[in-house]
Amino acid sequence: MDASSRDPWQVLGLQPTTDPDAVRDAYLSQVRIHHPDQFRRDPARYAQQEEQMKAINQAHQEILSGTAQPRQDASVPPSPPRGTPQETPWPNCPVHGARSLRACSQCEKPLCQTCPGFGLGLCARHLRQFVVRPYRLRALSQWVPLLAGLGLLRSLGLSTVVMFWALLAYLTAVGFWYLWRHRWLGCLALLFVPYSLVLAGLYSLYTSLSQWRDAAADLLPPP
Repeated sequence: MDASSRDPWQVLGLQPTTDPDAVRDAYLSQVRIHHPDQFRRDPARYAQQEEQMKAINQAHQEILSGTAQPRQDASVPPSPPRGTPQETPWPNCPVHGARSLRACSQCEKPLCQTCPGFGLGLCARHLRQFVVRPYRLRALSQWVPLLAGLGLLRSLGLSTVVMFWALLAYLTAVGFWYLWRHRWLGCLALLFVPYSLVLAGLYSLYTSLSQWRDAAADLLPPP
């Protein structure tokens, strides 16, 4: 669907409102989910999220300018003609009490347009899992080998000096990967700065935990 034909309120997962704080929170929530920088390793997903971000930004601008008008969307079933048998309507959203227009693709929980995961078809719990998953995987991929390696070296009875140098080597590898992944132009120059790669490795380990914690705590309230 072309971005210009989308309902701006539905794109932001928000019911029509004049509260600027609610609009801002809905916009930031969608940006955290769909920002294409999270999908740089997947060109197809990256292009898809770029288009979604264009729709999100356009919807945000329309709402702020006061020109946003609800549009008929394919996800909202049209009213059947009179005299035809009607299907049993979906129950109202259990969280907001509003009319539900779709259900969670994972657990079939009813969703209304106010639900943060309405655009993705995910309830609060599954949206939380979807958003937090990449941060959790990044943290585990860095901390599990570190702790497992230190535990193995200790079980072999190696000296503290050997374990210290092994730790420095691991931090250097993680730091180089972190700088290379972010394509910093000064990456090669940092090789001449003492312990720069080690510090980058420590920073990567720290940010992996902090981003995991922030994504879990700030994006959505506990379901």
